[in-house]
Amino acid sequence: MKIMDIINEILGHSRYLGSFPYCEMVQTAKSEEGAMGVFVDGSLNSVVFFSCGEPTGAIYEDEAGALYGDAAALKIQDMGEYDLYATEKNVVDMIVARCRVFNRSYFPCQLTADLPEIGGVRRTPGILSIVVERESCPQSGMRVSIRKGRHVLLTDTTTGDGRASFRLLNGRYDIVVIDRAQEAYTFMVDFHGSRSELVIELEGMMDG
Repeated sequence: MKIMDIINEILGHSRYLGSFPYCEMVQTAKSEEGAMGVFVDGSLNSVVFFSCGEPTGAIYEDEAGALYGDAAALKIQDMGEYDLYATEKNVVDMIVARCRVFNRSYFPCQLTADLPEIGGVRRTPGILSIVVERESCPQSGMRVSIRKGRHVLLTDTTTGDGRASFRLLNGRYDIVVIDRAQEAYTFMVDFHGSRSELVIELEGMMDG
């Protein structure tokens, strides 16, 4: 049985709390021991899992396939209406074991205290999507790190379309890409705005 089939079965035995915009759903879920927020738009499905009032897991599914955990949280939008259901905490925790989000800053509507801050100033986070290519061909399985000085802030691995996404505050960052041969490539990005995409071409470039 697919995990979405399991979720649909659980929803049939859960208490419906109402339909909410994303950020309002997050606030409503804080009063529940266990909850699930579900967004459906055609072939697109997003599910956010709450344990003890906090978002702890995520699933994102569209025509291209399903993403779980951190990768799913980065895809979730704070637009549209979510149906919120209250359910048993142990049921939520059972599903979250397969889709846990380790970096909660990837969720929309998180406190800026959960995000990397520059200069002690709180700002609104945006999403930086990085596409890694070689000879215009997307590269999967590349490890991408976001660094500020000597500090590694976030890491991700590129998916089949060569993409890795990060939720960041505006500012200047170093991007380090490590390919399957463990060769490292370093780039600098000055990130501004709510959403940006950067295509990195590795051919002919290497540190050292």
